[in-house]
Amino acid sequence: MLKILTVTAVAVLITGCANNRLHSWGGYDDLLYAGYKAPDQMEVARTKLEVHVQTLRQSGQRVPPGIYAEVGTLYLQSGNKQKALSYYQLEHDTWPESRPFMSAMVTNLSKNLTEKKENKQ
Repeated sequence: MLKILTVTAVAVLITGCANNRLHSWGGYDDLLYAGYKAPDQMEVARTKLEVHVQTLRQSGQRVPPGIYAEVGTLYLQSGNKQKALSYYQLEHDTWPESRPFMSAMVTNLSKNLTEKKENKQ
């Protein structure tokens, strides 16, 4: 009887500690590490993250916090401010916890884009 209780207790503990992931990160940490280690790979990282975002959206899953912002930052670093702005806005709209920071990013980037347009005219 003691063996059965011990085996049952161990089984409950093992299954109770199972890793249930709340979000699908799509290798985000590995992509980011590889990109920082070899900066010429950042475009590859951005593309893979974008594909992952599209896959999640098409399957009805929620994009993890920070992924939209990360893709936006990668676009900003490559010089595509308009695309960066759209991803920052997605992060702002999707994750309330991000709103204070993303509001500042959206405001500053929008202002920068507006000033750039005015200077061209």
